[in-house]
Amino acid sequence: MTESPTPRTALLIGASGFLGRHVAAQLRAEGWTVHVASGAALTDAPEATWDSLTRGAQAIVNAAGLTAGTLPDLTRANVLLVAQALGAAARAGLPLVHLSSAAEYGRTPHGHASREDDPARPLSPYGGSKLAGTALIEEATRAGRVQAAALRLTNPLGAGLGEGTLPGRAAATLRAARAAGQRSVRFGPLGAYRDFVDARDVARAVTHALTVLPQGALGGAVNVGSGEARPVRDIVTGLAAQLDYDGEVLEDAPGSPRSGDVPWQQASLDRLHASGFQLRHTFTDALSALLNPDAHPAPGTVPA
Repeated sequence: MTESPTPRTALLIGASGFLGRHVAAQLRAEGWTVHVASGAALTDAPEATWDSLTRGAQAIVNAAGLTAGTLPDLTRANVLLVAQALGAAARAGLPLVHLSSAAEYGRTPHGHASREDDPARPLSPYGGSKLAGTALIEEATRAGRVQAAALRLTNPLGAGLGEGTLPGRAAATLRAARAAGQRSVRFGPLGAYRDFVDARDVARAVTHALTVLPQGALGGAVNVGSGEARPVRDIVTGLAAQLDYDGEVLEDAPGSPRSGDVPWQQASLDRLHASGFQLRHTFTDALSALLNPDAHPAPGTVPA
């Protein structure tokens, strides 16, 4: 008689966010029971609250965080919450996976694929706060207090990405232009290079890390991206192609300061690949999921 797999429970912080929803779906698809918690509610929570949440769990995943805000707000969300999660993981003896950011690297030379041991020189309060959280994880893993990984994500794409991002805004703009018969659309300069990764592969990297962390195959900072740099223009032209929009794409609107500050981004995936992980989704897949979320349901979900 075949034995049933041992039930596994993960405490997922930040399940309501863009990436948190993908992570929750992937965990459930792999047989995990997911207990969700709000990062905002846990930042100042006492140890007893954390210990109650982790009781009976086999892992912690932190998908919470802020991308913008005041320095105190960024510090609370991206540093203090990580410290709290590390403390809870250490007390309970649980592996911890935290979603961090390639913004920690700052400006890198054109053509260079950033490695985890490269100097990190963030250029924004957001990047600085994410680096501080990663530093806490790296110190805790070196000291042997916890098995933890900080996944340094590049630019995730996929279903549910909001219009506050360039890809989300481009999808909405192009869809509206096609419907209205508009013959041109206007964006800022699109020549900066970025490393885009499908959000479903990010979620798969999370569950992979939970599997291999106890084996010592990963720990500390780990890049997660596609390993390929492409111009941001590919987002707009790729979405236009999928929407059959053949109008002119103009690049004469005011640009993003960060694009000028960081003209090149590419992640080295050597560490991730060495642990046995391979990407499953292409750039085109990610654009399709962004445009047609109902046609690309997250794992373990059923279209309404």
